[in-house]
Amino acid sequence: MSPAPARINEILAFFDRTSDQFFSKDEFKAKLKSGKKLRIKYGVDVTAPTLHIGHAVNMWLMRYLQDLGHQVVFLIGDFTTRIGDPDGRSETRPQIPREDIERNAREFIEQAKMVLRFDDPELLEIRRNSEWLDQMKMQDFMNLLAMVTHTRLLSRDMFQKRIELHKDIHMHEIIYPVLQGYDSVAIEADMTIIGSDQLFNEMMGRFFQERMGQKQQTIITTKITPGTDGKGKQSKSVGNYIGLAHSPRDKFGRVMNIPDTLIEQYFVIYTDLPMMDIAALKNEIAHKPRDAKMKLAEAIVARYHGKQVAAWEKEWFENTISKGNAPDDIPTLPILTPRIEALSLVSLARPGKSKSDTRRLISQGGVEINGDKLQKADETLLVQTGDILKVGKRGWFRLEIVKPNELETERLWLKPLHLHDIDLVRKYMPEWEIVKYLGKMPVPKKVAASLATEVFKKVILQPEPKDEWLWKITQKKAPDDIIGVGHLHRSSPGEGNQNVWLIPEARDEGLMAEAMMAINEHAFHQLGFNSMMFKEAFAFATAPKEGDALRRAYMSLDPVQRDRDTPDGAWGFTKEGWQQMQAWRRRTMGLPEPNAAPAAPAAAPEAEKPAEAKPLKTTRRKLTTEQNPFMPPSPKPSGKV
Repeated sequence: MSPAPARINEILAFFDRTSDQFFSKDEFKAKLKSGKKLRIKYGVDVTAPTLHIGHAVNMWLMRYLQDLGHQVVFLIGDFTTRIGDPDGRSETRPQIPREDIERNAREFIEQAKMVLRFDDPELLEIRRNSEWLDQMKMQDFMNLLAMVTHTRLLSRDMFQKRIELHKDIHMHEIIYPVLQGYDSVAIEADMTIIGSDQLFNEMMGRFFQERMGQKQQTIITTKITPGTDGKGKQSKSVGNYIGLAHSPRDKFGRVMNIPDTLIEQYFVIYTDLPMMDIAALKNEIAHKPRDAKMKLAEAIVARYHGKQVAAWEKEWFENTISKGNAPDDIPTLPILTPRIEALSLVSLARPGKSKSDTRRLISQGGVEINGDKLQKADETLLVQTGDILKVGKRGWFRLEIVKPNELETERLWLKPLHLHDIDLVRKYMPEWEIVKYLGKMPVPKKVAASLATEVFKKVILQPEPKDEWLWKITQKKAPDDIIGVGHLHRSSPGEGNQNVWLIPEARDEGLMAEAMMAINEHAFHQLGFNSMMFKEAFAFATAPKEGDALRRAYMSLDPVQRDRDTPDGAWGFTKEGWQQMQAWRRRTMGLPEPNAAPAAPAAAPEAEKPAEAKPLKTTRRKLTTEQNPFMPPSPKPSGKV
């Protein structure tokens, strides 16, 4: 059933608000009158997963048609993304790996869900152009190319610019419009809504549809507004954009930073406020632009996050930014020491920003602590827990001095090693052995001993974020006596190496296992090591070479695990380590080897445990391989015995 003329006029009026060109409007009217369910092509190359409100202009028109019962074909250009549309660039775009394309596609869809309806397959269909382009035969591709001339393809304005600049144009770039145009044939598109930069490619779609006997798709281009800096169009690389993935607070703040000259234009293009209401705001826009901008920011946030959230963000902005009050919900910024350089402190609050940019912000008076502006990037600050750091206009942080990496077991304390502890460590244990054990250098004893202090200092004085940690190990019953040193080294993201050195007197009590467990759990839970990059068990129990180390590891197991015979290994052991432990157990208990003649008894009696072997009393969680695969890529015994 075709819609009434009044309804068609209403649809056209909605489109006129943000559209620029129709190819053609008469076709669009005819398709609406036909009552046919339209297939609306929304083709995206997922070179980057960042969508902004400029992209959303097209999607809101599609959403309007979805609400009328028409279907959006969300076409992921996974094949064409590998080629790369020149897109106005003067240089050829680099090719993108498949895994990046897949990740970008997932993120793209999540952001598009903020506008489009993905809840009904009748209203949205997801396709990939690799479905037909990967399968296209060479003869079919040649037939496609035979329909279009070299002159027609080179008439694209961006190619003409390259020719003028004597820049290369690669063949895969020339045929890109052919492939994108064929997409319209493959999905039988009735219309598409695009930015003007895609007009050439979609006109190729109309051309191929006509040549192949399909009705031509209607093309609607939308208006493009300047970015938040009032200059070029919105761009992630420039930073002058309002992203769909931005938080409501960030969206609100970015709108408040646009030039006054853009307020009315942004109202028309980026909000759903009725046009008569926008007309009523013209006087306020001209004479009270800040008040008008607040209403604009509220309207944009409401469109994506709801009116209640928009009201909260308006209130937050007024109380925090306008009146200069610190908000109640500011995040905590943990720092390791109360004495810190200003540049280092501000860098912690702005990860990803360059040091030169951070220095500039400080020098321009954009950073405050408790309301006092910082003056120099290299000044040393003395801060305390509860101090309020303000970075820029909207970055607030409550400082907290933390005691990082302090570990505890049932019987041990593992506390970060400080410079003043080095002399105590030297008092209790041979430096050369520790330095050699930590893997610093294969050097003679005398040389290593002379370098021990420097080795420790180098590790302790690392700037954040650290890649290496040292702990002094003491027993709770004698906290002033150092019995060992723990060491953790992160060789690369997701990979690490953990070691423990104990004085000989402490090695027979299972303390090695306790200390190693604490360091391993710290590595996994606090440092974010990727479990898939480790092997299947704790480092201290992996294929140990010495019998006493194997026995200590074995005795530290839960009794239920201790005598279980499984080829898959058990908690605390790799498969290889478990098999080695079972072989040792058979040797020490006089049990026959598997498959030996005569056959072993069905159930061998449990041997009496050595008197000095005491199982650990620590309470452990039973952990799966996926939860605690703490073994570095190259297994080696952990612990010098």
